[in-house]
Amino acid sequence: MKSRDTRDRIRVLFERFNEPVIPRERLERWLSQFPGEDIPAALTLLEKITFHSYSRLVEESRVLHARIKEHLKSDGFDSDSFSDVDFSREFTCKSGDIISYIYRKANVIPSVDFRNFDRLIAESAKCTNGFCDRALIILDDYTGTGSQFIFQFVARSPDDIRVLNSYRKVYLASIVTHDSAFEKLTLLRQGECRQVLSIEEHQFPDYDWSYEENELFNSLCDADWTRIGFICVEREHPLLSMENPLVTPCEREVIRQFLLRYSDDSTLSTSYLAGHHVFFYGAPNSLPKILYPLFSRVEDLSIYPTSHFIGVSTDIVDWTMDCQGPPGKKTSRVRERDE
Repeated sequence: MKSRDTRDRIRVLFERFNEPVIPRERLERWLSQFPGEDIPAALTLLEKITFHSYSRLVEESRVLHARIKEHLKSDGFDSDSFSDVDFSREFTCKSGDIISYIYRKANVIPSVDFRNFDRLIAESAKCTNGFCDRALIILDDYTGTGSQFIFQFVARSPDDIRVLNSYRKVYLASIVTHDSAFEKLTLLRQGECRQVLSIEEHQFPDYDWSYEENELFNSLCDADWTRIGFICVEREHPLLSMENPLVTPCEREVIRQFLLRYSDDSTLSTSYLAGHHVFFYGAPNSLPKILYPLFSRVEDLSIYPTSHFIGVSTDIVDWTMDCQGPPGKKTSRVRERDE
């Protein structure tokens, strides 16, 4: 039987999420995976999740728009009518489409100002001067490691590099951007392409980089990163970071011990980022994996060719509430690695 405190905390969480996709029964079912002594820690973790509802995203899109206008004005662009500004998004049929729609509606921006990247690629190939006097805004909801933008959108596409290099300024504008992405962009602007590649190799050790390491390095060097900047509504600090003002030292230790006990041995996830932002249509893969069943996260690892993974299943991660027990519960607090 749940204590009054537990019931009250569940009620507050349910009212805060307030989404049809997260009914109270789903929340309680997720909690029921854990023994009674772990319920308080699981609730502490949930209480630190920042949930972006539709209405909240509308408000945040307006804040993002204001910040974009500030940057455009500071850099000498038309921040009123956007006569020298193009809007786009990284990939179609992904969350970037959703946030682009919400952003456009929230800020009453004509759809004609949004241009898909195929069109930009075609136009940049025909025009020798490219878009040298224009700015490009690339919209996204969440930028975590920055890998999708840096290594798939840029490093694996010479056409995209040509487009980005042809603009005077390029802004990747997101509702939330993780510290990790800012760190990589800073290094790229300093010309530390090799170090950024090393960080990526460390984050994805099960991928055989020998197939394309030199090609990726050369591509990173070809892009003019001094033209590219990040704009966001909120900069995300990891749950376990001392820089996160939302988590007290006591709560940080409770969450750390809980995640250590119920973490997963897979190195394919970016859940080591310990992100804490969730959107009403899904969760970024920076979220701790133990939360995937609750927020219906399906992890996308498609930025890396599956044939290059070494001895690791590359099936899409799709944990459901029907899984028997929490994924990856550890019996030891120390992770043992094969030498």
